[in-house]
Amino acid sequence: MSPRSGGASMSCRLSGSEYIDSAQLPTRLVTGVENVERLNGVDNLQLSGHLGDKDFDAIVASLGIGCHVPIAVVNIVTPGKQTYAAEIGVGESSTSVPDEESFCAEVVNTGRSLVVADAATHRVYRANPLVRDHVVAAYAGEPLVDNGIVIGSVAIFDSQPREFTSDELSLLRHLAQLASAVLGLRRAAMTDSLTGLPNRAWCVEYIQRAVAQLLGTGQLLAVLFVDLDGFKEINDHFGHAVGDHVLKVMAAAMRSHIRPTASLARLGGDEFVIICQDLGEPSDAVRIGERLLRAADDSMSFETGAAANISLSVGIAVTGDPHESVDNLLRRADGAMYRAKLRPGSAVELAVVT
Repeated sequence: MSPRSGGASMSCRLSGSEYIDSAQLPTRLVTGVENVERLNGVDNLQLSGHLGDKDFDAIVASLGIGCHVPIAVVNIVTPGKQTYAAEIGVGESSTSVPDEESFCAEVVNTGRSLVVADAATHRVYRANPLVRDHVVAAYAGEPLVDNGIVIGSVAIFDSQPREFTSDELSLLRHLAQLASAVLGLRRAAMTDSLTGLPNRAWCVEYIQRAVAQLLGTGQLLAVLFVDLDGFKEINDHFGHAVGDHVLKVMAAAMRSHIRPTASLARLGGDEFVIICQDLGEPSDAVRIGERLLRAADDSMSFETGAAANISLSVGIAVTGDPHESVDNLLRRADGAMYRAKLRPGSAVELAVVT
């Protein structure tokens, strides 16, 4: 199925499935199982199967009781894979159902609710392996949304064909909204309030996970430590309101100069970190750092009436070691950044961590 953007709220019925009006949908939802922006949003949440989150566990337990179903899930959807942050009745932390046969992938592709009363007679879902094995016969799912991104779905399944009641579907909808609110609270705790970027706590967790994922890949991970040169003088001469504006403008500019799969975080003050995975050579990280320097050149107009010169010092630590420590990576990148500061204007320095 091709990705489709969420649009105006609507209801329709097609071949035994029903799209239910999802009230108060945002003007724009980021949908599509393979959408890179969506996948970055999923990745940034750092959710895993069997998360052990008491709120998500309570949601699926409530769905099981209130809707009288054997299976209920909070499902994080990525291409060809369904990861259950919480579940009852599945017994696994994830499953691998092709997207074209997956109920929850359809919810992610459309950004709308989906109900299938009899999957065995449905022209699409009768091919689903769980339907063929008579594990699933009926489905209802709601989008799981965080910050306008459809992360996955909150869904219920039955082993027998059935028409879910309006009360059951209402409960599902409200609990999906609650699950989305839980995600929002988790994200807020990991977000810098000024720039909207992930914060230091998120950064440390993300790098830990990225390092562990190096095992057996032969790929490299780069951590780029970025400092805004002369930022203290901007605060001192123009005030903190201008300084805050500069930070927001530079954050947006840096984000536009890195590749879509890279992650940008603010550590605090005028210090930022960029994490780049799946690199082949250290020189790949240097090229990313050099592109980043253009962010300062492109962001000189702050619309504040203030004239300020901004340059960036970028220190890069690169490793392929799945046992490398986050502290060492950040320390090496920080040291390289201070060496870059010794050079005039914007500059990049590389440290390769063995």
